[in-house]
Amino acid sequence: MLTKKDFQQAIVDSVAAYPAVAPLYQAGDPRILQSLDAMATMLAMFSSQIETAMAEPFEKVRDATVLADAAMRGVIRKASPGRVRITVKNGNNTAFTVDTGRTIIDSAGLSYIIETSAVINANSTGTFDAVQVKRELINHTVSGSAPFYPIEIPAPTDETYLSGISVSDTDGEYEYRERYVNTWPDERVFHVEVDDRQRIYVRFGQDDIVGVQPVDGQVITLTISRSAGEISAAAGSPFSFEYLQSPAESYVELSLNSLLEKGINPPDMATLRDLVKYPSVYNHNAVFLGEFDFVVRRAYSNTKFLSIWNEAIEEVARGSNVDNINTLFVACLSADGTEDILTEPNPAAPVTPNLIAEIDLTATQKGIRSVILKADNSYRVKFMTPVRSEIAMTITASISTAYVAGDVQSQIIETILSEYGEDQPGSKRSANKPLYKRVYALLKEKIAALSDANADIKVTIAAPVGDYRPELWRYVSADSLTVTVTSENVLPPSWGG
Repeated sequence: MLTKKDFQQAIVDSVAAYPAVAPLYQAGDPRILQSLDAMATMLAMFSSQIETAMAEPFEKVRDATVLADAAMRGVIRKASPGRVRITVKNGNNTAFTVDTGRTIIDSAGLSYIIETSAVINANSTGTFDAVQVKRELINHTVSGSAPFYPIEIPAPTDETYLSGISVSDTDGEYEYRERYVNTWPDERVFHVEVDDRQRIYVRFGQDDIVGVQPVDGQVITLTISRSAGEISAAAGSPFSFEYLQSPAESYVELSLNSLLEKGINPPDMATLRDLVKYPSVYNHNAVFLGEFDFVVRRAYSNTKFLSIWNEAIEEVARGSNVDNINTLFVACLSADGTEDILTEPNPAAPVTPNLIAEIDLTATQKGIRSVILKADNSYRVKFMTPVRSEIAMTITASISTAYVAGDVQSQIIETILSEYGEDQPGSKRSANKPLYKRVYALLKEKIAALSDANADIKVTIAAPVGDYRPELWRYVSADSLTVTVTSENVLPPSWGG
């Protein structure tokens, strides 16, 4: 690389060729020296850039190149918030309750959100935990809907770093899915990416291809969590509530009990330069996380039942065995149903699955084994027979005489089978487990008679016996579902006779 001194020496060597300028240069005339010095400086800077650019193909030297490379690989510089334990001294003559979600401030002005609640007796002390984040709510109205619609995250106005993003709309929360890995069409997911200028975007999907694509006019709510990263605070340092909700809080003192987690700053440029070299560190795809279930399901999406589990889950179900080391277990039933399958008529009497010999594998099972070994050939693959077990569910409903009991009974059966039946997506995975709260909410949402104020409903779901069994194919059938609907004559309050 040529330096400024090299260019100045070149000027000295050539100035004698110009008799009109040479005397002025030798006399130190600033009108001559300033322009020559400026040119030497600019040429030295340009030479430095050329030297750096020559090294870029072999080693990322410039920060702009590192940031562009990180953006291309999906690496986002974010912080991990610190966590603290706070001592509460209640000076009131009555008990004081600390609620989760409230904001407290430390002596440096950093915001913390309370994670655990506590009830502090009168004139006593107690503790609660808090995380060092502050949250910002952004409501974005979709305009100009397009595939992979982006929403830019505003840059922080202070010295905090991005630490988390959650996305929701009127239909509920979206799930984060990095690079849309393991994502089917119509799944409510979002992806977060960054460009070479460190502008961060939330992206959605494309209709009928991957995820969901928001429509024009849809309001999407972004909850942005920002943190100061690594924090340091001395034990006993004072804290205070962001604002007082009652006079009693004036007699409550907050101080730092202990620092549970220091927090982590975003990676600096030197760390980022090395981080992007190793995909296994930043790329969370199916193979790196061992998500062979999705890898296989993507290739065999029409299976009636598919469950894939590792040695840890196998040993929870059937105890430890040296033959389970580095093994993946598969239980499946293909679309044509040619595989062996067992039936468990009585859930109280568990049926033990059979290990299928390699010579007895069907074409689908051999194909599944090929998919797994192609993703990672270090595993052994064993196939076991699925065990079919129908879920016994009893529903008793009482409705107003304004509705027909027979019609409501048919609606209940149709609703349950459409959600938990044999052919439903949730039933095609192992150990399908209907939740009571989901069943109640589903029936009230789908059936008008059950959402009536005068209606009543009771649901009973038989639980499987024993530990978790990954080969178990559980679903609700018309035979295992018992529905009883009765009508009651309810007279509404009225005036007169």
